[in-house]
Amino acid sequence: MQQDDATIAPEDILSASPDLEEELKIFDPTTVPAARARTEDLQQVIVRHLDEYFARLDGRAPHPLHELVMSAVERPLLIYVMAMSHDNQSTAAQLLGINRNTLRKKLVQYGIAKDRRRGSFKGN
Repeated sequence: MQQDDATIAPEDILSASPDLEEELKIFDPTTVPAARARTEDLQQVIVRHLDEYFARLDGRAPHPLHELVMSAVERPLLIYVMAMSHDNQSTAAQLLGINRNTLRKKLVQYGIAKDRRRGSFKGN
C-alpha cells in the first residue's frame, strides 16, 4: 500500500508512546503472569494508543485503522499461542479457533513462520 505525505504510517502509532507492540504483548507462558499484571486491560491500551495516534495526526489522513490495530495485536498473539502449543500448528489453530491453513498463512504474513531447517519459529 502506497502512502502519500498526508497519511501517518503504521509505525507512527507504535511510536506514540511506549512501544505499542511491546505493551500489547501477552505474557510469555514461561513467566509468572501475576508478577507482571497491568492495571489496564487490552481494550483500554488500544483505545489510549488510538487517542494518542489521532492527537498526533495534525491534520494528516490516518492510516487504515483495521490493518494497523490487527497487526499490532495479532503478531504477539500468534507468537504466544505458538509457544503455548510447543510450536504445534494444529494445536495453536485449535486454541485460536481458526483453520490450520489460516494460521500458517498468518505466520508467514507476520514473518514468524517456522524455519524448517532450524526447527524453531522466528519471532520467539
